[in-house]
Amino acid sequence: MDKRFFSRILIVLGVVAVLVLWLLKELPATADMFSWYSVAWGATIFAGVVGVKFLLDGIFMGSKGVISRKFLILLGAGCLVIALLCLTSAIFISKNIIIPIIAIIIAGAVFLGIVVTGARKWDGGDNQRVGYKNYHQRKAEEEKAEKK
Repeated sequence: MDKRFFSRILIVLGVVAVLVLWLLKELPATADMFSWYSVAWGATIFAGVVGVKFLLDGIFMGSKGVISRKFLILLGAGCLVIALLCLTSAIFISKNIIIPIIAIIIAGAVFLGIVVTGARKWDGGDNQRVGYKNYHQRKAEEEKAEKK
């Protein structure tokens, strides 16, 4: 089974949840109970699920590089900000509280990116490893070996 199976299935489950709630709103038997559901709620649920998916990918996909992991975490935070904005149109939230919540989400994503990647800025290349020899050094060693 692929490592990304659960993160991929999370998106599909989010879409299914949005569509099932839409169906329940349209059915006459349950229309009264689900009259609260709207497009804004559907967008909130979907953006939230996508944001959580990107956060989980950034946290648990260790085979990816540092830059891509940090990018996924920040992309997840961006999706969660979009979910918050959709939520504000679904329910009434005071406008002076939205910007601090967005700032908290972004600061949390930066903190999570630092913790997950071990505070590295980028992947270490070959030239940063102990005992690394560049092309000229390797050629000089090969010529010495051929002379002997």
